[in-house]
Amino acid sequence: MGNPQSKFPKSTPLGCLLANLKTLQLEQDLRRKRLIFLSTVAWPRYKLDNQSLWPPEGTLDRNVLTDLSNFCQRLGKWSEITYIQGFWALRSRPDLYSRCSSAQVMLAKDAGSQEPEKEESSFLSVQPEDLGFPSLPPYTPPPPPSVRTPPSSSLPTSNPLSPMPPSGPPTGCLESPVSAHTRSKCPADVPTPAPHPPTVLAPLREVAGAEGVVRVHVPFSLADLSKIEKRLGDFSANPTIYIKEFRYLCQAYDLTWHDLQVILTSTLNPEEQERILAAARQHANQLHLTDAAIPLGEQAVPSADPDWNYQANQPGRRRRDLMVQCLLAGMQAASNKTVNFNKLKEIIQNPEENPAAFLNRLTEVLTQYTRLDPASPTGATILASYFISQSAPDIRKKLQKVEDGPQAPIQDLVKLAFKVYNSREETAEVVRQACLKQKAQLLAAALQPSRNPRPESTYPTDSKATKGACYKCGKAGHYANRCPQGPRVPTQPCYKCKASGHWASECPNPHPPATPCPACQQKGHWKSDCPTLRTGAAPLRDPLSQDPGSSFQLLHLDDDN
Repeated sequence: MGNPQSKFPKSTPLGCLLANLKTLQLEQDLRRKRLIFLSTVAWPRYKLDNQSLWPPEGTLDRNVLTDLSNFCQRLGKWSEITYIQGFWALRSRPDLYSRCSSAQVMLAKDAGSQEPEKEESSFLSVQPEDLGFPSLPPYTPPPPPSVRTPPSSSLPTSNPLSPMPPSGPPTGCLESPVSAHTRSKCPADVPTPAPHPPTVLAPLREVAGAEGVVRVHVPFSLADLSKIEKRLGDFSANPTIYIKEFRYLCQAYDLTWHDLQVILTSTLNPEEQERILAAARQHANQLHLTDAAIPLGEQAVPSADPDWNYQANQPGRRRRDLMVQCLLAGMQAASNKTVNFNKLKEIIQNPEENPAAFLNRLTEVLTQYTRLDPASPTGATILASYFISQSAPDIRKKLQKVEDGPQAPIQDLVKLAFKVYNSREETAEVVRQACLKQKAQLLAAALQPSRNPRPESTYPTDSKATKGACYKCGKAGHYANRCPQGPRVPTQPCYKCKASGHWASECPNPHPPATPCPACQQKGHWKSDCPTLRTGAAPLRDPLSQDPGSSFQLLHLDDDN
């Protein structure tokens, strides 16, 4: 079968790329059969933009490579982007593609009169889409621009009438995202021409140029501006969100004066824009009082394009950063916030809410509805006060015991809140185990009578529990009339016979009393033995023969003498 690259002469771009895969260090990334199939079968069938066609023998035409890259990106053919980058890598090596024929490679280099034009239209005009980078994250990549830039002076173009470049030393190695992607390197003995300051626009992206890493223009599309306007929101309704998103946008992307003007014009009304610019220039004047090197208001925040140079280590980048700083200060000064501390009282921590999330909600409301800065001492104290008073009950109980209270650093309060928040599961587990233990004890107590029945008591029990000891035997647990040991011997002598050892009711030799019975006024018996009375109850009487006045005689009975 032979080598597959033998079918394609080295004078063609495809054959030149196949022959220099090892030199470009692409052997591990590109498969030869796959490259031949894509270049000869697949890519010629693609309907590219601007009616471009991919020739089967390959091409180094920038426009065709750009259209093919955009087409593959739109359809998600990311595996083919790597093979397109192979042609870009070959295109960046004049010492290699100079061996190809002029009809296929289409090299272009004018001399003499076109020299100024070559400085303006250098490799900086290459769009980042040509290099396989997505457009302006995190926004959706915009449709590829249809406007073409002038041909590059140091790279091939699509103009068939361009003459071949004169023989000379090859360009230097291009340390760029493209060369890093293709892992191409240049020989150490290749001289590097003197750099020329190019003119670029922005948002700026670093790409490989003839002079090294430079920044090129990636213009905002309508879709990008629409998404930016949606993210920034209404400045008058919520200036906090607008300033936050604007600061993030300026930090994330390398913008220019023109981009800042486009963003301000598309997201602010004329009155808001005028107030912000006036406050920004006033802030620049205040900075000028402390540092004379800082320009005055109109120069720091110019109203016309100042034509700054945004390349690395150029003063235009510092001027642009100063303008962004003044704009942010102007937005803070021009924002009309409605102070409403009641909004802070509405922010209450949910039972299962993370303390950090609760603090973030408080901070956002404090920033939006007050003029306090959470980082300032006053703002931090108020923020800590609401964080303590409106936390969950268990967390609030712990935070209220902090010695410094709201004066404590907010980081310490959050750390303590997290300690309580993380120990909730342990506390709940302890309570659950205690409840289970209590239920087990109750269940065991309920089942114990059935397992071990108590023997019946020897003594009869009463419905009411006895109190104290029996006066007969001196022991508790029974009444005196049910005492198992019988009557106790009295300690005093019997009043009937004056003898000891028995009770008066059991006296064997009673002596008659000297006085009559107080109950019946008769002599010969004691009151306790009176036949008309019974001890502990009223005397039995016949209801028919009862004297009406006799019932009241009991009220005047005299005790025994």
